[in-house]
Amino acid sequence: MRLLAIGLVALLVACGAPAASPSAIPSEQPATPTAIPSVTPIALTAPPSSAAPEPPRIARNDLGAHIRLLKSGWRPIGRTLVVTASDGIGNVTFTAVPMDPGGEPVAFLQLSDAASWQLRADGRAMAVAFTNGDDSSRIATFDLTSGAARWVTADEPGIYDRSPVWSRDGSSIYYGESASTVAYYGDRGLFRVSVDGSLADLGTTLVHGPDRNGGDPVSVSPDGRWLSWTRGQAGGSTDVLDLSTGVNKTFDIAGASGLIAWRGTRPRALVVSTGCCAGGPSGQLLLWDDVTGTTTALLGLGSGDLLPVGFVDWDPTGTRFAASVIERPATLSQNVRNSPIFIAIFDASGRYRSKIPGTQAVWVLAWLPEGILVVPSSADGTTEVRLISESGNSSRTIYRTTQPNLRLAGIVSP
Repeated sequence: MRLLAIGLVALLVACGAPAASPSAIPSEQPATPTAIPSVTPIALTAPPSSAAPEPPRIARNDLGAHIRLLKSGWRPIGRTLVVTASDGIGNVTFTAVPMDPGGEPVAFLQLSDAASWQLRADGRAMAVAFTNGDDSSRIATFDLTSGAARWVTADEPGIYDRSPVWSRDGSSIYYGESASTVAYYGDRGLFRVSVDGSLADLGTTLVHGPDRNGGDPVSVSPDGRWLSWTRGQAGGSTDVLDLSTGVNKTFDIAGASGLIAWRGTRPRALVVSTGCCAGGPSGQLLLWDDVTGTTTALLGLGSGDLLPVGFVDWDPTGTRFAASVIERPATLSQNVRNSPIFIAIFDASGRYRSKIPGTQAVWVLAWLPEGILVVPSSADGTTEVRLISESGNSSRTIYRTTQPNLRLAGIVSP
């Protein structure tokens, strides 16, 4: 089996790497997101030439030098897919891909030395962890509508602020923090910082104390109660922190972590483990009740003949889910990596319903009202994002590119 070399799916099968899943972005829109105060206006600039020399080193705390605005005042019109491509020298370009037929992709932003980021659910603002020197990183927000940027965590040599994640209402950001020197690494915990007010009174709060090797926030549940995060350890972890009580729950599974798809009714969360570094690409799918704490194995290990690979997502009604799967090898001598991938539909109990025709070597990204968003495997260097129907009778290409290192940044709606 040839696994995709692009980041849209690679993060789902890489050990210990946190993956930002599209369903982690709330399906319901936040009520009146808090405005981002303006401190650093970003001017509209033309994209650089591909033949341009390597950019000069950015001075410490020069926020404006990290951000290049390619389209002034961009905002999503309807549901919009946002993808990124990196050039290998520290620059990441963001492209908006409208889900509506006839919409044209628009490159609207380029970031330099950005370690991690998340778009707000309405697509109007972004939280970014910028590398701020050889010994630190700090978090900034950028308002895409006004073109204003500002730092929201302090400049602290030897301190790394990373993996920013928006709160449900868009008024604050969760992030992980660690101290690092040549001789010492120390986890400082998970924090929340408000994005309204001055830097002196932004209201940074510790929400989870130092914990072994630390961790990275991944997403906030649609109701704003749970923060999912993954530990910095071999094989990663899947953790969820109850933001109302501070109680943390760790799933006793290893693998690429933080892959959680939420629905509105209990039990609400599909939790995916893709196996650890020495194992194959298949893993386990659990259904978790966030009130009772009980989990039910749906796919993988001893549950049926189909094994999940990559991401899984609920349908818009929360009654079924779609998963990229492989068939369990008939004998122990067969290599699971040689099994063909296809998309299958299951009911909420994990009972197999159907196979979507024509989905060989196809990976699930999200199940949207418009259809199931997928990425077919490719050996020719072309990456295609496609929207297919549950029956498999209709399919259309949303985006096609030959750019390397393509990743899914988010799915946003105004």
